[in-house]
Amino acid sequence: MPGTGVAGPLRCVVAGAGVLGVCLAMRLAEAGAEVTLLDRDQPGQAATRSSFAWLNSNDKAPRAYHDLNHAGVRAWERLAGSLGAAWYRPAGNLEWAATAAGRAELAGRVRRLTGWGYPAHLISAAEAGELEPSLRLPRPAPVIAWFPGEGYLLTEAMVSHLVSHAVRHGATMLTGERGRVTGLEAGAEASGGGGWSVRTAAGPVIPADVVVCCAGIQVPRLAELAGAAGPVPLVPWAEPGATAPGLVAEAGPAGSPGLTRMVHAPDVHLRPHAGGLVHLEAPGAAVDLHTPGGELRRWAGELLHRARRITGGLDDAAVTGYRVCVRPMPADGQSIAGWLPGARGVYVAVTHSGVTLGAHLAGLIAAELLSGTAAAELAPYRPGRFPAGNPHPSGR
Repeated sequence: MPGTGVAGPLRCVVAGAGVLGVCLAMRLAEAGAEVTLLDRDQPGQAATRSSFAWLNSNDKAPRAYHDLNHAGVRAWERLAGSLGAAWYRPAGNLEWAATAAGRAELAGRVRRLTGWGYPAHLISAAEAGELEPSLRLPRPAPVIAWFPGEGYLLTEAMVSHLVSHAVRHGATMLTGERGRVTGLEAGAEASGGGGWSVRTAAGPVIPADVVVCCAGIQVPRLAELAGAAGPVPLVPWAEPGATAPGLVAEAGPAGSPGLTRMVHAPDVHLRPHAGGLVHLEAPGAAVDLHTPGGELRRWAGELLHRARRITGGLDDAAVTGYRVCVRPMPADGQSIAGWLPGARGVYVAVTHSGVTLGAHLAGLIAAELLSGTAAAELAPYRPGRFPAGNPHPSGR
């Protein structure tokens, strides 16, 4: 989209206060835009709250997408440093593989990443034990990789901090029924007949020169409200057997020596969490939005059982909470970021790599909105790449 041509500050409505939405609202407000940030819940309470929050470009292809994510990791380091943020944890990541196929894949990945200039090393069991004294490595010793440039975010603290920062720079935050978008109408309420009127379930109509949809799995619905000419297709998430939902659990309190880094073992992933807890996930936990509560509890207990096998800090821990997280996953595995075809002035941004990419994408998108100049880095990820006949535009 070319420059908006509006006089005065650009009026931006950002729908969705997850990691990407709050980063974008902050950047726009810092630049002097008139920003209204909307969310039908409290900020950061959807996928962002439940995210593993792993900052990485560990196994992301093709090369351009790897580079985008690597830039995302570096962007968090810069942002957290400028804000003096305690929620940024550049602790590094340990991963191991025990099967022959797993060993070959991990070793090959380390070689590829090293060739791309990404910090990645194969290390010994002794070196892994020095990095993470709580580990209980299997025997015989697996192939172990160390990724020192990776880390994680404490997302609830991060979202709260960035929302406060945006509000201090003039942004308005609306939540609940005042933040639940129910209508997008082109032309009305804007000077010269352009722009958009954003209607919510409660509260006044909000005039906007630009509407940015950052609401995760709700982005396809917002695109439909705007009258998009094409789909914003996500991996289906609502029906039984859908793969986009995943189980996350917390366990604690962690004993001494406690976990200090991210760990990716073959059957469980874990990292330190706030309040002396440990965040747990497993790639093979087969749950969805229809899984009965008893089965979710069973899976949460299984995650803790698996985690106890690899770290001594959880011997006396108990499961303190668990939930199903619905992850926004574009249908082709790549992020979606760009002006929405058929809805001039509406921009969409949805990605499965929201935590890693949030700070960097926000900077790129803010620059596009404010300057009217397209970012070459985002050229492969425009929504217009999808055919109009996609059968699952809403992910349902």
